[in-house]
This record gives sequence, structure tokens and C-alpha cells, in this order.
Amino acid sequence: MAARIGLIAGIGAIGVAMSAFSLTHSAQQQGISLTFLANEGVLLSAGGKGVLIDGLFLKYERGYAVPADSTLAALQHARPPFDSVDLVLVTHRHGDHFHPAPITAHLRANPRATLITSRQVIDSLRGYAPARALPPGRLMSRTMRPGTRRREVVSGINVELLGLPHGGHPRVEHLGYIIELGGRRVLHVGDADVSEEAFASLRLDTSRIDVALLPSWAVTGRKERRVIERWIRPRQVVAFHVGEGDAGKTERAVRAAMPGAITLVRSLDTRRW
Repeated sequence: MAARIGLIAGIGAIGVAMSAFSLTHSAQQQGISLTFLANEGVLLSAGGKGVLIDGLFLKYERGYAVPADSTLAALQHARPPFDSVDLVLVTHRHGDHFHPAPITAHLRANPRATLITSRQVIDSLRGYAPARALPPGRLMSRTMRPGTRRREVVSGINVELLGLPHGGHPRVEHLGYIIELGGRRVLHVGDADVSEEAFASLRLDTSRIDVALLPSWAVTGRKERRVIERWIRPRQVVAFHVGEGDAGKTERAVRAAMPGAITLVRSLDTRRW
């Protein structure tokens, strides 16, 4: 009973913190915009710079979302609002997060962009013939052991790479990212195993995370919520990766589990912090 009360109190504290964060930061000029695409694809933008994470993919399997054809075309041809992307980040090689064709198209159309991802993703990209003409210096391979962190500065943007295991897929090289942009620190965990074993050693609770982007099942799961509250402690929780046709059910489940959390389900939905 004591553990249950502690969990409820912890979740309530996160909700209060998130509400205060929204009110405090809305009055500030500095900030970051997040545009949701589908699955875990997002565009972060601030001060004329952009970071695109898990946003260049095609239709995967049944039940997985995909942006509209017009959005896919804008992504691949680097048209507004995707014309100011400096960093392209990919958490792992699965088809609902990555496909070599749209990544190659975007990098060819947008010479300012650099890709930072795992060796598995880079190898998959190099197996796609049109990608072989891309300059090697724009393809940064950064496989990380679980539990490790590494900071990079690329195009003037601070990004920290996190070694996080993929839930249920131990052979898949998987990265998380902390992006510093517009005075905010945004965490993207991809399809990480949101467990104490995976997160405790990273000590993200000391990293002052403003916004944590988390798969919806991690926000609604009891054990995963304990990890969020203890080992991440973000000011704002954002749930995404919602299956097609599951929007209403998932939004209700997230709201019941963590009332202060936001659920992203509509492509091109834009938020600012």
C-alpha cells in the first residue's frame, strides 16, 4: 500500500511540475517548437535550426501510421517546414522509424543536414545504391553500448547520444537522444526498454529534461511510469507511437495514467515549450 501511495504521489508531482512548466515557459521568448509526423517522428526547431528524429520512413506494416503523401513529399524534397533541418537522427533500423529511400532523398535535397545514427542504420543506408553518392562526412556512425552517454556538437547543436536497449530486440542497435535547442532539453527514447535496468545508470534524473518523448505504452505501463518518475523526472511527458485506429483509446489511457501528459496522434500537430 505504501508503495502504491508513493507511486501516485510521484505521478502527481510530475503532473504539477508539467503544469507549472507550461505556464512559466509560455511567457518566455526562448523556446522550441515540436511538429509531430507519425509513430515517433518529430521535427524540433528553434532559432532557424532544425532536428528531425525518426521522421524519414515509408509505410511499414499494418497498424503503423504514416504521414500524408504531401508531408512525405515535403520531407523528401526538404520543402518547408523541413528545409531548415541541420541534424537527422534515427534511433534504430526498424521500418516505422527509418527507410533508406526518404533519408537519401532528404540528404540529397538538403546539403546542410548531417545524419547521426547507429552503425546498423548506416550499413542499411549504404546498401541502398542511390545513397552511395552521399558524402561520407555527412553520415556519422555512433553505436553506443547500453548505459553509456556521449555528447556531440554538430552544426552548432548540442546532442547527447544514449545507449538504450530496444525492448524485446536485444540485437537491434538502439540510441536515445537528448537535444539542446532553444534553451530546452528534449529527450527522445525511441523504442527503448523503459526499465530501471536500462535507465538507472544513465541518471537522466540529474539532466534537467524539459520534455520527454516516450512511447505511449511506457506512459500507461505501471512499471514504466515508476522509471519515468524516478530516473527521468521530466518537466513535460509526451506520449507518441500510437497505432492507427487507437487514438481515442490511447489518449484516454494516457490521461488516466498521467493527467499532465500530452499524447501526439495527429500528423503535423505542433507544440511549443
